[in-house]
Amino acid sequence: MFGRKYYLNPETLQYERVKMTKRQLTRFSVVCAVGLMVLAVLFRHGFERYYPTPRQVMYERENTTLRSEYTSLNTELQEVEAQLSELRNRDDRFYRSILSLEPVPSSIRDAGTGGSERNSHLRSLRGEPGIVMSVSQRIENISNKMDIQSTSLVAVYKEAINNQQFLACRPSIHPISPADPTWLASSYGYRKDPFTHRRTAHHGIDIAGPYGLDIHATGDGTVITARMSRYGYGREVRVDHGFGFITIYGHMQDIDVKVGQKVKRGEVVGTLGNTGRSTGPHLHYEIRKNGHTVNPIYFFFENLTAKEYTILASRVNQSDAPYEPVAMSQK
Repeated sequence: MFGRKYYLNPETLQYERVKMTKRQLTRFSVVCAVGLMVLAVLFRHGFERYYPTPRQVMYERENTTLRSEYTSLNTELQEVEAQLSELRNRDDRFYRSILSLEPVPSSIRDAGTGGSERNSHLRSLRGEPGIVMSVSQRIENISNKMDIQSTSLVAVYKEAINNQQFLACRPSIHPISPADPTWLASSYGYRKDPFTHRRTAHHGIDIAGPYGLDIHATGDGTVITARMSRYGYGREVRVDHGFGFITIYGHMQDIDVKVGQKVKRGEVVGTLGNTGRSTGPHLHYEIRKNGHTVNPIYFFFENLTAKEYTILASRVNQSDAPYEPVAMSQK
């Protein structure tokens, strides 16, 4: 395999084979061994690159499965975060607004993210650490925000129990059912008077519609006026709800209640008409708080569907049945 080397022996005048010394033989053996090892490593690397081992195949499958699961989990987390955000907005802008509670500060809602070990088991899963840590942190943040939201709802519930009578009396629904054909003819504030054509203050809202539509009390209270008004309201009903609230229903065609009568939210107090200082069939609806008029639009908290409104109105006729609030539509 290797060429043999010879030299001329001057004493014998013959060619003799050159023999390697022990040092040369050792060096040659080491070089051969290293060369074989390098060759073996290169062969193995090339083989594993183009022909993965069963273990590598298994790991790659697990990795693909985990990536898919992480993607699905991220999608679910996005939905949960959206629902939690919606609940947060309803809590601050709706539930707490009704109870006159201050919104939970953002510094509290967004605090407390990180530092917990409740999801530390996710970090030991096989896969890319970046994806695992991202999912773990998102779950942790959602859990913390849910704890804060839960504490807020408990506070709202306790306040609602303490203010149950106030909630029942406070005007909070539309005076005409959503199932009836109506439209807003005039809003609260300054407008051009239809009779004098001058810019004057309008202390309520005008809801136009066909003659005879039922008009409902917007909160529990006591009827203090049920007569033909001397101030242009035509046939009017006034309900004292307590807590400083009075509602006025004007230009009615018929009055179905009398002074001193107790009414519940949703109970019919009369029908829509065109009496008094009016240019067409409509309801003038007005809310007064501690003697001052306020915009009724801001008090339409319970956006009931037509079906929910009908259920609410039917319950007021069941005097022996305990009062239960109607569940609001989530739309």
